[in-house]
Amino acid sequence: MIKNPLVLRRVSSSSLIFRMNKFKKLFSYPIVFFLLTATSFAFEHIESKVNFVEYEPKVIQNNLHKKKPFFLLFSAEWCHWCHIFNEETLTDEEVYTYLNENFVSVFIDADINNVAYKQYKAQGVPYTVFLNPDSSIYFKYSGTLYAEQFLEVIRDVNQSIKRGISLNQEEKEAFEYDAPIKFSKKTIVNFREAFIEGVIDNFDQKEYGIGKREKTILPETFNYLFKTTKAKDRSDSIYFISATLKKAIDKIYDPIEGGFFRYAETADWEVPHFEKIANLNAGNVLLLYKVNQVKPDPILKKAADHTLKYLSKTLYDSKIGSFLSFQQADTSYYYLKKHRRENVEQPLVIDKIFTDNLAATLIYLLEVLDIIKNRSLEKKVLSSTDFLADMILNNESLFHYYSIQKKDWYGESGLSDYALLAKLFQQAFTKYRFERYQKAASKVLRISLKQYYDSEKNIFIDPQLDAKDYEYLMGINADFALAIMAESKNNLGKINKMVEPLIGYFSGLEELLEERIWDGKDWDLLERYALFLSAAETYLDFKMNQQN
Repeated sequence: MIKNPLVLRRVSSSSLIFRMNKFKKLFSYPIVFFLLTATSFAFEHIESKVNFVEYEPKVIQNNLHKKKPFFLLFSAEWCHWCHIFNEETLTDEEVYTYLNENFVSVFIDADINNVAYKQYKAQGVPYTVFLNPDSSIYFKYSGTLYAEQFLEVIRDVNQSIKRGISLNQEEKEAFEYDAPIKFSKKTIVNFREAFIEGVIDNFDQKEYGIGKREKTILPETFNYLFKTTKAKDRSDSIYFISATLKKAIDKIYDPIEGGFFRYAETADWEVPHFEKIANLNAGNVLLLYKVNQVKPDPILKKAADHTLKYLSKTLYDSKIGSFLSFQQADTSYYYLKKHRRENVEQPLVIDKIFTDNLAATLIYLLEVLDIIKNRSLEKKVLSSTDFLADMILNNESLFHYYSIQKKDWYGESGLSDYALLAKLFQQAFTKYRFERYQKAASKVLRISLKQYYDSEKNIFIDPQLDAKDYEYLMGINADFALAIMAESKNNLGKINKMVEPLIGYFSGLEELLEERIWDGKDWDLLERYALFLSAAETYLDFKMNQQN
């Protein structure tokens, strides 16, 4: 689905803007919004008439001999527009016939194969990547195209590749980064000022939220502003965050069953993207309670209480004893009144629990329990934490997701799983002092240091991913820094040895921040910078306390 000329509709945390003469005609279709009545989609591509090859790490290498371009489709089971693309585009005879004759088509579950998702620097789902026959990237985009438009794209891609035409896709020049040789508090202070200024400058004074395009709540960013800004900036931040939350409650919140939808497709918040995601809702709950503490408002508290009820009821499996991860979108369902919803099935809750999503959800909810007393919630949080601890303590390796249907763990964990688990268990141990949480945290950190720690750079790096993806690594290492500080709070030497170089390595990214932040479009970017700055300031506070 294309919103306007040369701009592909963003379906997740970011969008790509293409200014290419060759493809200009392909991305100039008008805005179209649909209210769909059919919502029971088959996610599995097995029955697709596209001859998809199932993704595995060597899938590209194993198919190079075919000397065809590759069509990589990143999708997610909870993603509404992924299902639309499957139902409306890939079922078209001309489309699947052309793909089968001219491409090697690879289906990639973005949640299960999250390393591949990061390898190709995918942005949202559905996400399409076209590779040359030698596996180099030719063209990629985020969003949904319908059959006619998509057929035009794949024909042009194939014909251009055959003619040896190189697509001059506008990409940002690689950022050349030299990490600071020595840690400096001043760089952190400058970093903080640049971030706060950038975010505040991107406040939408009319419609609220960040930027002038798609809108959502940014828990890490808003929490950071909330606790860091001072004087007029703090007053402005509190007002703006409160107004944004009220706007979100009015526009992307389910007043009947509770819970926030993933985001709004328009700057005025009028077109919700109806998926509900556990960790985002948990982060929103935390933010609502924090703002309500400073600026009491019954609207905020009601939404927080109601969303907690949604998480505890709809996104919690009492048989397993764990929070779940995703609930699918259903545009027709969420437009129904309460009495009409009672006669139809709820949108499907995905029957997989993803390690990183659950860990992030619990990190937020543990902090919620510092604000409110809720024994029922606490039991569910502890049960879910135990669920992850059992996986870690009872196995030699970590897993990426749990299949409720198959009642077992699957998938190789990636760097983000390790970082969030380390942070979660240290936070849980600090709060409850349960020995098994300490053991789980120690095991996660031990494996992380062995598999991912770069002793030359003194940071955690996934060898399968781009070591120059500084912003992604910055967020990951921020989580590790917080975990290490929690584990070693009485060991100044260890913290100085590990955390200071880790924080210092990313403290020089102010220049990259200033290049990227002014659009206010990339939510993941803002959230990662906020997370890093929170970790950096935690470390500065730690050093100050130790010196005193």
